[in-house]
Amino acid sequence: MADSEADLLAACRAALRIPADCSTYDGEIADLIDAARSALRAGGVTEAMAASNDDSSVCVAIKVYVKANFGMDNPDAERLMQSFRDMLCRMAGSSEHGTATKAGAQ
Repeated sequence: MADSEADLLAACRAALRIPADCSTYDGEIADLIDAARSALRAGGVTEAMAASNDDSSVCVAIKVYVKANFGMDNPDAERLMQSFRDMLCRMAGSSEHGTATKAGAQ
């Protein structure tokens, strides 16, 4: 879990095996974090959960999305995006993360 956006950025940097003192790619990583949150919302995760830095599932999904989409010619991109889609499907269908179950609740 990441306590803040800076912590999540650092966690993504570490997942990409980028040294902690290298901020060269921080702009690209931050854009990918935003894109991952957007994909989570579009896929049925609630706004609050997609914005959360406290939920382990959300943080892992964001890191997987970042790893899949960072740089060029990533041989693992499709496998990682499939993993992201699987996590998204699970989260969207859960009562904890998803909007579909909350929309039908009364």
